[in-house]
Amino acid sequence: MKAMILAAGLGTRLRPLTEHCPKPLLPMLLVPMLDHILRQCKQFQITEVVVNLHHHAAQLRDWLRDGSRWGMQIHLSHEVNILGSAGALKRAEAWLRDEPFLVVNADVLADIDLPALWQWHGEREAMVTMVVRPDPSARQYGAVLVDADDQIREIAGRPPTVASVAGEETMFTGVQVVSPQVLEWIEPDQFLSTTGDIYPALIAAGEGVLGYRHMGYWMDVGSPERYLQAHWDLLDGALGRAWMHTLPVGTQLVFDARDRPETEQITIVPPVVIGPDVELSAKVCMGPYAVIGPGCRLGEGVTVRESVLWDGVQIGSHAHVCRSILGHCVRVDAASQVTDTLRSV
Repeated sequence: MKAMILAAGLGTRLRPLTEHCPKPLLPMLLVPMLDHILRQCKQFQITEVVVNLHHHAAQLRDWLRDGSRWGMQIHLSHEVNILGSAGALKRAEAWLRDEPFLVVNADVLADIDLPALWQWHGEREAMVTMVVRPDPSARQYGAVLVDADDQIREIAGRPPTVASVAGEETMFTGVQVVSPQVLEWIEPDQFLSTTGDIYPALIAAGEGVLGYRHMGYWMDVGSPERYLQAHWDLLDGALGRAWMHTLPVGTQLVFDARDRPETEQITIVPPVVIGPDVELSAKVCMGPYAVIGPGCRLGEGVTVRESVLWDGVQIGSHAHVCRSILGHCVRVDAASQVTDTLRSV
């Protein structure tokens, strides 16, 4: 099986963090987000992956290399001008045109049963199978109308249907299986969207665009609130504990009182992740829900809760950090109050 990971986006909702780091490489529990997706692909016997690049392409290229660390072959599709989701597929056609392939947005975490999805797509002989989910906010994001036969009738009102068409308004998860015939519908070297341009045309032509309902865990980590929530969900076991095996050597996990270090000088309220080479001064309080990246320095009396600190962050004594994301090597002055903040150097 093959997959394409859409990783070229600008990550505008996570600025300023994405001004110096591509969104797929933002750390998720100390490990780049894209690593979680690649390991999930490998778990389901996907051995060949295409990744499209644009924003900070050199960083992604240097990090991905040839894919050997995941035991898979990775092709890189560099877009000098960003091409959109459909344009990206067309540009990668040489690698994708021989069999159906999985497409995953690089900012999505989910527990979708990929083999079951793959089988369902094949049995229904679909052109496209979009993984969708019930969501009260579906209309806000562009509702996907799915009828009782799993046919998608509209995507964000396109193509317009008669008022009598019944269906469930769902939300697209950013995961789909695409048959290679779809590539014939896409003009080369154009900025085109699958859901905005190509799939409405397929629906209007009566081609098989189907909706596969997912009722399990799903999170788009493209906003600060969702980025933090995904951390807390993983700490709470939303996707199991397999991610623990990818953590840097020397990382300490505190899930309950039994995991706490034996010291009266530091207070830890689980769950907390402490990366390697972290320096903690007296009277530091961490948690609940705190991720402290490698090489961080926390001064005396510092409090960190519901926050993610990347590597090398330095926090001055008696500062308080809450519901915030602090990027690589950020410094926080002593006695500061940092709340609901994204900060990058």
